[in-house]
Parts: sequence; C-alpha cells; structure tokens
Amino acid sequence: MKNDDETKIRALLENWTSATKTGRHHDVLAHHAKDVVIYDVLPPLRYTSAAEYRASWDEWQPDGQGEMRFELEDLSVISGGDTAFAYGVLQCGGNLPDGVEFRDTVRATFCFKKVSNAWVVVHQHISKPFIRG
Repeated sequence: MKNDDETKIRALLENWTSATKTGRHHDVLAHHAKDVVIYDVLPPLRYTSAAEYRASWDEWQPDGQGEMRFELEDLSVISGGDTAFAYGVLQCGGNLPDGVEFRDTVRATFCFKKVSNAWVVVHQHISKPFIRG
C-alpha cells in the first residue's frame, strides 16, 4: 500500500516525465533543488546545479518530430521521514526530423529531501547499461 509521501513522489516524477516528453522545459526541473547533483549519460556526465544541467540541453537534446517517448517503468519508491529515493527504467525515443526513429533504455535513480513539507530532487542519476557482445 502506498503512503502519502510515495504518492506525492510518484506524481512529481509523472510530472517530470510529462514535461520532458512534451518539451515543457521550464517545468522539467521545477521540483529539483537548485544545487542538485545530476549524473547523466552524456558528457560531461556530472552537473552540480539545475542551471548547469538546463544550460546543456540545447547541445544534446534531439530535435524530435511528433510524439516523443519518455516513460518511467517499474518505478519503486521508498520514503521515510525527510528523505526518499526512487528508481526505475526509463524508455526514451521518438522520430528525428529525417524520419529516423531512435529508442533508448536507461536506468534512473532519484534521491529526495523534504523541504518545507514538499519533496525536491537533490540527486538524479541516469545511466545506460553497458552490454558486452
């Protein structure tokens, strides 16, 4: 059974995925701390603020056409007191302007801190599995 904190965190992450998928850039980091530490799959791999992370988007974010895919699956949330964490698998994809479809599967972990009775992301880690072939 989900508790109230877990429900709030799930809603926060649903808003994050929705904002990302629909290109609402001003909403993507709405619930991230200003001094959030983010590890991401693309260089420089480590960001030490929301502003630094946001400034990098235009350099690497694909210019998708039509509906984008950005879905958090198998989400687990654990909360207690003023801290919580969540993790799952993130399915990303869409179509590039030339019609080529791209898809990717990455892992996502979020660490939260309760500030003034609201949850904020203080650490986000997105990583891509390395599969030997």
